[in-house]
Amino acid sequence: MNKKLVCAHDELMRYGIREVVEVVQQLQALDPHFQVLGENIGDPVAKGWEVPAFIKDILVDLIRAADQQVLAYTHSHGNIATRQWIAAHARRCVPTARLDSEEVLFVNGLGAGISMLYRLLAPTARILQPLPAYPTHISAERFHAGAEAIGYRLDPARQWQPDLEHLADQLQRHPEVAGLLLINPNNPTGAVYPAAILEEIVRLAERHGLFLISDEVYFRLVYNQAAYTHITALAQDRVPLLVMRGVSKDMPWPGARCGWLEFHNLKGNPAFQSYFQAMRKAIMLEVCATSLPQAALPLIYDHPQYAIWLKRYRAELAANAQAIYAILSRAPGISVNPIQGAFYMTILFEEGRLNERQSLPIANARAADLVRRLVAPPTLPLDKRFAYYLLAATGICVVPATDFESPWPGFRITTLERDAQRRDHTYQRLTEVIAAYLASA
Repeated sequence: MNKKLVCAHDELMRYGIREVVEVVQQLQALDPHFQVLGENIGDPVAKGWEVPAFIKDILVDLIRAADQQVLAYTHSHGNIATRQWIAAHARRCVPTARLDSEEVLFVNGLGAGISMLYRLLAPTARILQPLPAYPTHISAERFHAGAEAIGYRLDPARQWQPDLEHLADQLQRHPEVAGLLLINPNNPTGAVYPAAILEEIVRLAERHGLFLISDEVYFRLVYNQAAYTHITALAQDRVPLLVMRGVSKDMPWPGARCGWLEFHNLKGNPAFQSYFQAMRKAIMLEVCATSLPQAALPLIYDHPQYAIWLKRYRAELAANAQAIYAILSRAPGISVNPIQGAFYMTILFEEGRLNERQSLPIANARAADLVRRLVAPPTLPLDKRFAYYLLAATGICVVPATDFESPWPGFRITTLERDAQRRDHTYQRLTEVIAAYLASA
């Protein structure tokens, strides 16, 4: 074939969280004894969180129902009763909210929703991304624009809160920005944003005529004395707001691939209304999102056992995060913040501590040769070099911070490990390996 098939700018799609899995598979092929400790993917089920019996019972009952509705197509924009439940739930969270069920759209996981929302933007419209970023968001935005992302920094010196001065400066520098993304609670940092920060962001959006995208997939997972502020309350009647939520994190069912988009403050915003209508059309082209999780969603969240399970889940996540922080905060050459939500932690190397000569001993000769080839490119980020050596030498799989477009080198871990002994051993081992790596050259 002599025709060009690949579209332009495909190199702008990067997803290090999953790309490192390919390196894991190569190491497993070279060394049959290689064991991986996956700290790269936020999958509660893979980390040993059992799906509660009441959720399984709900799914079984739905599948066995005589009407077989969950095995058929549902409405193109989402199960009607479930969309009504979501609109009512929005009012329970924020009594003044005026979300209508027709302003809710279901997608096959927020990954599909993210891809669609950037694809339907005008070619010149840019969305300001938080840095460190979530790879799916920033890759989709880059690909849409055909250019590198425009971002605002999250400040590690202030518990990863948005750097409002840098954000305001970026808006002044980039009049092409049409919207601003928030991920709260944040992936990859575990930060939760207070009301004062969110209010300032809403004011900036008002001043510059922007719409806000609020990715809230972790909004139920807040702990360690943090309080969650619903930005819908602050943004009401002020700026257009797109809220993104899903079931993959606050119940152990990531394989459901079920998410939804809430379009708030459509009235009086014709450009936002046109964007919403384009999203409705695009979703109709996909026929519908998966029926079963949509039907199950209200039954699960309203089940009396859910609140009990969620309280226990949050408590264990908080204990995990505190234990991991206690271990890593003693390690030399890195800085780490305690987290308040989600189940991720971003660790940074102190400035000047990494170089291109550092390494770790790798027992398997073929694995060592693979790593030498992986780290050979002169443009390889130094934290990625560390991650490759760490993986091959110990089996501990982390994601380099630069894969999240972090301005600073480091790595992200998950805080989902349920086995306390294995958790403590893994992170104590990690601190020892960090010290050895930094001392190697």
